[in-house]
Amino acid sequence: MSADAHDQWHRHTPEEGVPQHEHGSHASAKALGITFIAITLGVLFVIIILKVYFDSYMDAYRSEINETNTAAAVSWGEKQEILSEMAPYIPDAAESVIAEYATND
Repeated sequence: MSADAHDQWHRHTPEEGVPQHEHGSHASAKALGITFIAITLGVLFVIIILKVYFDSYMDAYRSEINETNTAAAVSWGEKQEILSEMAPYIPDAAESVIAEYATND
């Protein structure tokens, strides 16, 4: 390829019109500062909202777990009480079941 073919995109013709000025050639420090502050505050806002939501969710979850554990403890205690009341009858019941199965053979 010739050097002319490589550099063709650098050449402008009169049909293109007057060249335009650079877009965004000068960054505004004020606009950049305001944008930075807005993004920072936005991120902090999202973090705070997520923290509040997470704390609310965990409080509800913990109370559900505690209620379940409390109910289970009461239920376990009631079952232990019933078993201790029935303990004297368990050997007799076991013997009668064994005897019943022995007669059904």
